[in-house]
Amino acid sequence: MRNRRLFLFIGTALAFLFIYIAQHLYQTVLRLPNPIVLLDLEFGWTPTSQSFKFFGDKLIEKSKNPVDFSVKDEKFDDSVIWNGKASNFDYFLKETNTRAFLIVQDGRIAYETYSNGYNRASKFASYSVAKSFVATLIGAALSEGKIRSLDDPIGDYLALNDVPAQYRNVTVGQLLSMRSGIDVDERYDSALSPVVQMYLTTDLNYFISNVSGFRYPAGQRFEYRSIDTLILAKVLTRATGVSLAEYIKQKIWNPLGASDDATWSVDSREHDVEKAFCCLNATARDFAKIGTLYLAQGMVSGNRIVSKSWTLVPATRPNRSATIVYSDGWWLPPGNVRDGDFSAIGIYGQYVYVNPLTQTIIVKLSEYGVEQDEIATLLTLRHIAHSVSGVR
Repeated sequence: MRNRRLFLFIGTALAFLFIYIAQHLYQTVLRLPNPIVLLDLEFGWTPTSQSFKFFGDKLIEKSKNPVDFSVKDEKFDDSVIWNGKASNFDYFLKETNTRAFLIVQDGRIAYETYSNGYNRASKFASYSVAKSFVATLIGAALSEGKIRSLDDPIGDYLALNDVPAQYRNVTVGQLLSMRSGIDVDERYDSALSPVVQMYLTTDLNYFISNVSGFRYPAGQRFEYRSIDTLILAKVLTRATGVSLAEYIKQKIWNPLGASDDATWSVDSREHDVEKAFCCLNATARDFAKIGTLYLAQGMVSGNRIVSKSWTLVPATRPNRSATIVYSDGWWLPPGNVRDGDFSAIGIYGQYVYVNPLTQTIIVKLSEYGVEQDEIATLLTLRHIAHSVSGVR
């Protein structure tokens, strides 16, 4: 009996030792999260909108003067155009696995709904919606003179070991417009894909230092690359002298009256570098507030956060093509000339859609999937914006 207990004790101790060694190996040698996190990500046990629970983070405190939206006492027309056909609004939400849907029109909430146990206090992962916030912070740094020009080489701002030497002549504007040519593939279909490794790594500085080569000469053409936003955020932190989380608090969260704390996920507690390309975590109402900044053309309570010309860039670039077009951190839907509408988009169906013509902001936070019908969704959001505003 004693021997059985002894063997059980030894077996348990060895199991815990194996888990400890495996975790140490993953985090220090492979620079990956612990194996349990990787299994969860692989099999989707945790909803994609809650993926921030896997990572450490930096706190973004709510505004010292929080401002909440008032509510319009109006009924919402539940007919929409989805995939070019008349449809029911609830069907659209269900079909796209929407977990939060918020419409702000003329500064007031026209509609708000949540599903699957989420509510207005729930935080959601932004995924690439974060890129639009980083782009806005670049505009703020330009307004402050902390970044002199989009034409500046990033080497003017970065320390010698921040990026490989071959990238130091890439300009701030080339990163912003995703025309850097830096060779980090954006495929999501393999755990070995560079962008997936960038998402998972526990040491983003090490990841950047080991990137090499160009897919094409800097400035030659557009290719969507998350690495551009990651390095852009490094330029931002060097230029401003504060972390990304601190700067968004100073320039967006506090002045815009964010009602709730947010977080920005980091690579690890040890290195504490924000995942600038993906991982801002906030409530639907606070995500909407960046839209109010653009509709107000950069002014908040008499204070200028970004220049008027900066806020007009996505609203005034025509997209006469049949697909979506990227414009300095924002996506432009087809046929945007009249509305001047634009949107932040995340990989699993996260949207912060802004329509200047109708003075409407729509936040749609989903758990949809990589193939998410962006064009059809944006055209549906445009239809909804016209419906709630009465603009025909």
